[in-house]
Amino acid sequence: MTHQQAQELVRKIIRARDRDELQKIISENVSACDGVFFAELEAVVEQFRAKNDEASARKLKEVGDFMARLRFMI
Repeated sequence: MTHQQAQELVRKIIRARDRDELQKIISENVSACDGVFFAELEAVVEQFRAKNDEASARKLKEVGDFMARLRFMI
């Protein structure tokens, strides 16, 4: 996955309107997620923390952890 693809996927995850949309995004993309994606996701988590938005940081981190479990258990 390129950095641009990873950034776009993180944006899609953040913009998901509800749980169903989020699940669809994850299921369609989890197999392509690699180190580039997870590094990009972690960078965005840190950006949220730098803005003192701990709630968003925590939610995105939880989604990332879930995706990592899915990705590496397959």
